Amino acid sequence: MEPGRTMSASALVRELEGIPNPFRSGITRDAWDMDWVDVPGIHADASARIFRETAAAERGGGCGILLFGEPGSGKTHLLNRVRRWCLQQGVLFSGFRLQCGPQTLWRHLRREFAEDLLHRLPDGATQLERLLAAGGERLPDACSFSLAHVLQFWREGRHVRECEAWLRGDRLPERALQLLGISDEGADEEESAEDEARRILKELIALAAPSTVLLALDQVEAMQSDSQDPRGLAALGSAAAALRDETPNIVLVTCVQTSFLGTLEDSVHRADLDRMGEVRIELLPLNHAEADELLAARLDAEPRLREHSARQGDRLWPFTEYAVRHLLMRGPSITPRRLISAARDLFEQLQTGKPPEKDRNLTRFLQRELRSRKEEARPRAETPGNDFLQDGLRRLAPLAGWRLMEPRPAGADLLIEKDGRKLAVAVFNQKEMRGAARRLQKLMSFPEIRRVRILRAAALPVSAKAPKTRAELERLEAAGARMVRLSTETLAALEACRTLLADAAAGDLHSDGETLTREFVEHWLRSGLPEELDGLMRDLETEAAESGANARALSADALVELIRECKVLTVEEAAERLGIPAEEARRCADQAASIVASVGRPAQVLFERRGA
Repeated sequence: MEPGRTMSASALVRELEGIPNPFRSGITRDAWDMDWVDVPGIHADASARIFRETAAAERGGGCGILLFGEPGSGKTHLLNRVRRWCLQQGVLFSGFRLQCGPQTLWRHLRREFAEDLLHRLPDGATQLERLLAAGGERLPDACSFSLAHVLQFWREGRHVRECEAWLRGDRLPERALQLLGISDEGADEEESAEDEARRILKELIALAAPSTVLLALDQVEAMQSDSQDPRGLAALGSAAAALRDETPNIVLVTCVQTSFLGTLEDSVHRADLDRMGEVRIELLPLNHAEADELLAARLDAEPRLREHSARQGDRLWPFTEYAVRHLLMRGPSITPRRLISAARDLFEQLQTGKPPEKDRNLTRFLQRELRSRKEEARPRAETPGNDFLQDGLRRLAPLAGWRLMEPRPAGADLLIEKDGRKLAVAVFNQKEMRGAARRLQKLMSFPEIRRVRILRAAALPVSAKAPKTRAELERLEAAGARMVRLSTETLAALEACRTLLADAAAGDLHSDGETLTREFVEHWLRSGLPEELDGLMRDLETEAAESGANARALSADALVELIRECKVLTVEEAAERLGIPAEEARRCADQAASIVASVGRPAQVLFERRGA
């Protein structure tokens, strides 16, 4: 049967020439996707239920909603609809992915919630402005001193950048803290940082009362480091219950795959699960009417198709009714993702007159995806911070044959074991050094100090202005511990694998409508880790470093710090400033070659490499 309704295939090819494929874009990216186009008929009952529960929460009590469906069923699409409704109704909205580990969960919640409060809305305002307009007068009574102080400065337009960084949970330099008139004593301790994040999040939500705050948590599955790890889910259950108990004006929406419900129920305490999912809402597959509405909405989104005369009496043109029904018969159930993928292929066939050429090799897809994510990850890799590095390592370790262990020793972020050998790993990737020496001291209590690894970005020097920290690092090295420096390329590869695994776990990784499972991606990575990550794991396993390696690394750090300050120096000037021989300055420059460039052989002039 002819694919076009009223014209030949060749005529249809001419009609569609040059028109962008309206099904080319895949899925809604996140709950803040401003290019999102709503299809009101899809999951209308589900969104109406969420609206009712949110409106009821205004009258007191809050609510926990468990939203579940098949991969590609439209959870993120629905969250966009909920976000738009909330902003229209004066309800604070925050929705984000749970790509974090259990020990940094509260910090992740704080950071993402603050990001959403600061997100620019179409009218140019932010939700934080709305929050302070409604509850600003209650700041001294409703908030702790530090939060009230920061919000007041932000409200007045003073030290805005520092205020926003603090709200996200960033470590601020001493000068910035003095500007804000606050301190962060104890924030170097993991437990203190988590407690502070929990308190700040609670206070921000309470400040909105009596108005409701809707918090939507996506990619719950990504809380697991691997499919056998229950700790992340248990931590999430505890956090969800705490939010429900401590913030009565919250509506908590938790999104999972239908197939994951059993794992969630097995991993989360029953009482916590009840608080998380008082209301359960399933996103069902599309029926024929909903499928037609989705196709029509996509076609309408392309102006040249929306205004085409052939569509005036036929809203699904250029598709025939037969072709649409054929799309819906491709499986036992049809999700929006599968329908859009099939429609993309059909539109391309109508436009070119031949079936689309498709590369169905999933290995090649993953290779391309990983390369793309590495490039996207470079800015994140160049940003100081511990959280994403911790989370990446806990996902990477099982792929390299290591097992995550508890309890962790004092000062360590991870304890991993392989073939009876344990490694204590401390992530030390903050720019600010306050309290770092105290944390490093704790690592000395580890029984096998030679099995301690301290990880830090190669581009992040340990400042000469932190003598106590440098002294502790030298003491640890003397006892046998090692500092492992990570290149920007290694950090980018780790971030790429981290997000790839998290998306696969949540059913959000797909190729041409086919969902790639966590198990498939893990198997692919185990069969051949990216070169940078394979090198990292081998470096971690190496028992002994060359004597004095850490001390030389600290000298290289001092050179990096000096070059970043002065930009250009002769080798003799650098050596004199650092109090080391000229040859040692050249060796330090070679060690920091990703940041320090040189002129001459041997090097005579040192300067900061562009973009370093």
